[in-house]
Amino acid sequence: MPESFTLSFLYKGIPQEIVCTLRVSRFKYQFLCTIGNIEMILEKDDEGNFRAIESDPFSNKNQKPDPALIRAMMNELERILSD
Repeated sequence: MPESFTLSFLYKGIPQEIVCTLRVSRFKYQFLCTIGNIEMILEKDDEGNFRAIESDPFSNKNQKPDPALIRAMMNELERILSD
């Protein structure tokens, strides 16, 4: 059963609330986070750092998420997980 939560943080002085869902498989876990209408997959790479991948990179969307916003979201997730 997936567990959903909301990441709340400030980005450029504006409060952000991003809904994420934890998805666990046998050997790894992923966070599915929605920014606007775009679903991003956050997972750890081989070095233990988070990476973000669009769940549907071939979709024809005019607006891509701000890379700095994605980085801020990953930093917030790291902060929460390290507590």
